[in-house]
Amino acid sequence: MLIMSKPFDLHDGLGYRLTIAARSNNASFDADLSQIGLTRQMWCVLIAVGEQGITTPSGIADYIGIIRPATSRTLKQMEKNGLLRRVSGTTDKRTTTVELTAEGKHSLALSLPFAQKQRDHVEQCLSSEEQATLTELLQKLTASAASTASGV
Repeated sequence: MLIMSKPFDLHDGLGYRLTIAARSNNASFDADLSQIGLTRQMWCVLIAVGEQGITTPSGIADYIGIIRPATSRTLKQMEKNGLLRRVSGTTDKRTTTVELTAEGKHSLALSLPFAQKQRDHVEQCLSSEEQATLTELLQKLTASAASTASGV
């Protein structure tokens, strides 16, 4: 058993501070997305398909850092909402590609100013040098993680 000279303080932990920073950064963005009927995960799919050109469910899962069953559920909901369509392969019916519908493209266009607003907020809080340092440190922490992120 570890004996500590002073009581453990949650607020002193870097993990806690990272969580609070992420939550506060995401709160207004999530609220903005909800106004146009999107969740953060749906938005990430729109970005993956519409901005990055990723069209396979597994590629989308890898890009946004979620497990494949979660991706499948999100794609199913988005298809139901008319934001995308899944198309079976012509030669191999086991393959599926994903494409945005006109409504999905419209939702993506509506969401991009919200994302830019979040980036602008960070740029107002941190200098370019601080942003670069933070990005480098977060990449180091992420690279040392034992497993892939399980949610966005």
